[in-house]
Amino acid sequence: MDQRAPDDSDMTRLAQYIEASERDNTRRSYASAIRHFEIEWKGLLPSTADAIARYLADHAPTLAINTLRQRLAALSRWHSDQGFPDPTKSPLVRQVLKGIRSIHAVPEKRARPLELAVLQQIDQWLDAAISNAQRIGDRPALLRHTRDRSLMLLGFWRGFRSDELVNLHVENTEVTPGQGMACYLGRSKGDRQLQGRTFQCPALSRLCAVDAFSAWVSLAGLTEGPVFRKIDRWGNVADESLHANSLIPLLRSLFAEAGVEAPEEYSSHSMRRGFAGWARASGWDIKELMEYVGWKDVKSAMRYLDASDSSLQARFEQGLPALAPAVPQPPPPLLLLTEQAEVPRPLAEGATPVAVLRVTMVLARFSKQSRGLARGHRLIEQTCFERFAMQRLNTEGTLYELAIPYLSRDLLDEVIATLLDDMYRIAEDNQCLLETSFHEPATDSHWD
Repeated sequence: MDQRAPDDSDMTRLAQYIEASERDNTRRSYASAIRHFEIEWKGLLPSTADAIARYLADHAPTLAINTLRQRLAALSRWHSDQGFPDPTKSPLVRQVLKGIRSIHAVPEKRARPLELAVLQQIDQWLDAAISNAQRIGDRPALLRHTRDRSLMLLGFWRGFRSDELVNLHVENTEVTPGQGMACYLGRSKGDRQLQGRTFQCPALSRLCAVDAFSAWVSLAGLTEGPVFRKIDRWGNVADESLHANSLIPLLRSLFAEAGVEAPEEYSSHSMRRGFAGWARASGWDIKELMEYVGWKDVKSAMRYLDASDSSLQARFEQGLPALAPAVPQPPPPLLLLTEQAEVPRPLAEGATPVAVLRVTMVLARFSKQSRGLARGHRLIEQTCFERFAMQRLNTEGTLYELAIPYLSRDLLDEVIATLLDDMYRIAEDNQCLLETSFHEPATDSHWD
């Protein structure tokens, strides 16, 4: 075993490998979070649970819950790297974060999906713009429109995120004319082990990402380096790639030029959401979609699918005949949930507050072989909903109203957390995927 003292070259290589183990976006994000804590908030490192709890409370009204969690992750990482106890794991910090989520809960904002009809509208506009640029000899416009067409079609048909698009390299792509192309990415967000992955993209009769890619690479004369690059006003193609953050304004500008309604509602996620919706409408099951796009967990996939997806509604309708028709029944007596009692006991109506909640629920088969959709739907209604004066608000069985009595908001949180656990367990037992959320209109509180 080599016991020699490390020299400078050893330490340099070691630092390079450590740096390569973490994505650039993660490093920048964590560094920004630490600067915010130390410089803008004047926090001291190493920190304490009390200080971090105050930091969260100070920024809860202005920062999204996901941003606060990212700040906590950065602070946790700093303490771990420096060998200090991690104050972010303390019960106080967790309790404060839970309270912030309850008070400042807002629905997650999601980009508008790029539907196939809109994709075709933009492609037709780009095709006309490319022809016009060729006719008048406007090379900068020709380059820009050809690049944007390739970026949009490949982003859609591969379901790529912005960082994946800008990290594509010409030497890591292989085109087989008339068949398709293979794109190798050495690292991506879902590739925690940094193993790399090759993504296949088929050639199509129209809206073809393969043809668009070949046209762009040929026009720009690219043989190696980034695929999607900056282009200046004189038509000079840069050596470096576009920045991931530049794709949103680029796409919105393109959509506006193409006459797309409300271009500000789209982002780089729109291509992935649009593809996911198209795939589901075309009969793909969740497992196939996850494997193609590269999602590692079901929750990530479900975030890109709309609850109003017509294909999901059709699949629900196929399974609903197995359910007994709903029969109107008088609501059960209100139940008082106490910390001491193991079972609910009846309470006179009006003696305790009642939270009226709207529950959105989308249940889908994990694969075509799954047979438990109708049973899972029925069990969730019977086990989780019926004891809370359940009312179905639509025929698809995706929207409900529940009346849950409570002694305190903390106890209400616990009841809803238990319901969510039970719902996900039932879905998993029946080989189904579940996306659900609870909303209390009276207080605009959300749970999911």
